[in-house]
Amino acid sequence: MKAVFIRLAALALMLAAVTTLAADANTVDEAGLEFVAADALRSMQSSPRRIVIVDVRTPAEFQDARIKDAINVPLAELERRVGEIPRQGLVVLY
Repeated sequence: MKAVFIRLAALALMLAAVTTLAADANTVDEAGLEFVAADALRSMQSSPRRIVIVDVRTPAEFQDARIKDAINVPLAELERRVGEIPRQGLVVLY
């Protein structure tokens, strides 16, 4: 469980830094975590593959604006709440 949290937390932190990537470029880092551009995520959402989108921002930020069907698990609570994240399909943190 702790390894899952560490991987998810690392992904969330890296996604926070993804603003330097081109909007249409998907890249994979040395840990095997993939950065997904917004347009690629939109395409994934319309595919038959199950996508679980986890918004790691604060509840206030989540209420203000969010991606359709995303669930909110704030980064500060991720380790404690990692069990709430469905394990079926591709999990995307932002």
